[in-house]
Amino acid sequence: MTAALIFAVRWLKKSLFRDDLTGLLTTKKFLAEVKKTLKKAKNVQYSLVSLDINSFRYITQVFGQDNGNKLLSELGSLFSKTAPKGSLLCRNYNDNFAFLIKSTVLPVLEDIIVTMTTVNDKIKKLLPQHFKIEFSVGVYEIKDPNEEPLMILDKAQTARKLGKSSLNPKRICVFTSQMEINSQLEKDIIFDMERAFKENEFVVYYQPKFLFNTEKIIGAEALVRWNHKKRGLLSPSYFVPMFEKNGFIEKIDLLVFENVCQFLDRWNKSQKDKKEKQPLTISCNLSRVQLYNPDVAKIYHDIASKYEIAPSKIEIELTESLMMDNKDRLLKAMNEIKNAGFSISVDDFGSGFSSLSLLKDLPANVIKLDKEFLNTQNTEKEHIIINSVINMAKNLDMATVAEGVEDAKQSALLKKMGCDIVQGYFYAKPMPQNKFKELLDNPENLDSEKKDDSADKNEKTDDKKATTINKQAIIKSWFKFV
Repeated sequence: MTAALIFAVRWLKKSLFRDDLTGLLTTKKFLAEVKKTLKKAKNVQYSLVSLDINSFRYITQVFGQDNGNKLLSELGSLFSKTAPKGSLLCRNYNDNFAFLIKSTVLPVLEDIIVTMTTVNDKIKKLLPQHFKIEFSVGVYEIKDPNEEPLMILDKAQTARKLGKSSLNPKRICVFTSQMEINSQLEKDIIFDMERAFKENEFVVYYQPKFLFNTEKIIGAEALVRWNHKKRGLLSPSYFVPMFEKNGFIEKIDLLVFENVCQFLDRWNKSQKDKKEKQPLTISCNLSRVQLYNPDVAKIYHDIASKYEIAPSKIEIELTESLMMDNKDRLLKAMNEIKNAGFSISVDDFGSGFSSLSLLKDLPANVIKLDKEFLNTQNTEKEHIIINSVINMAKNLDMATVAEGVEDAKQSALLKKMGCDIVQGYFYAKPMPQNKFKELLDNPENLDSEKKDDSADKNEKTDDKKATTINKQAIIKSWFKFV
């Protein structure tokens, strides 16, 4: 009975402290051991390494979950054999591993990681033929022995996730203080988003669009802003990328779309008694999250019907980069949206490599030239490219929109080339709904609006895609009230 009891206790300890698949420490036991180790260390010379397998999902899909589990088991053995003496090893979750290694010298750590991830023949046999296994690795140098192990692990994981986009063939990304600030910024935004949505802090701005020939307003692009109660008006570049990652952008898309319908409803009613009615078409963006909603066309059509808005008066914008995600899904969604009566525009045309090959299939009505076409050295070759795109669109019965136009020289060039519609700070900046309505009623006020834009022109682009905004300014603005 005593022997049985001892066996049971040992088995219980092993099941609580060791991962069944790899024999490495469980996350809970690993964090506890990290805390003990750091407390005992006289001089902190440890780094936390977070590692996972690139394309592990592909491996399991091709060879099955059982084979994936065998791979993880063999990797656990490999890591145990090749890790430096005194290291702590953990299988955190799925194909994610964490190691505490006694070294803070990057070249030494790189050598250790390369050694640990050099797979043997046994592992190679578990992989698809000619498949080269690669790892993403994040490293955090521990400076404070009293820092919570969970926070240490989180920082290494943050570095690892950023490392996935690195061109470094070893994919080792070291955590920096800047990452810490950005990570905190992201957490604060995500923590605050639901409250902000309930309190109507997300507002819609409108950037007018003009016919090149007449310079009359024919519509606008609807753009979201966050009117934060403490931090003031925030550009989408602060929050949209995070909302796209966590799916919250779907709520924002629908909010913007409904706001557009409400605006068009009020505008249509204001035009009823006028002899010369001024028709408008408003465009709004569709995020990649919406593409995977099979009911997206119906949802948008139902909202437009609620306000008696003809779908043809709303233009749905999809960025060219979406084509790289899932071509089949994109084309299916675009056809469904077009069949529901909406116009479709391809935003940022020319920013990727898929444009020309997909043009024959795209059911688009409008092409929006990527603003980078205008940020050029103004050479003859560049003029030929722009002119060719405009002519190609015309031959395909598509209208062309030039966005991001900032000066008279750009405007004159595009007008000469036959571009149909123009949008940019040279003509008008994004503005609140009430100001846009005033401008429609009194277009002669446009010149005074331009004079008021001088402080905003430093942004040099539509805020919707303000990727060139100084990151330090973003961080300072966000933390100003923290």
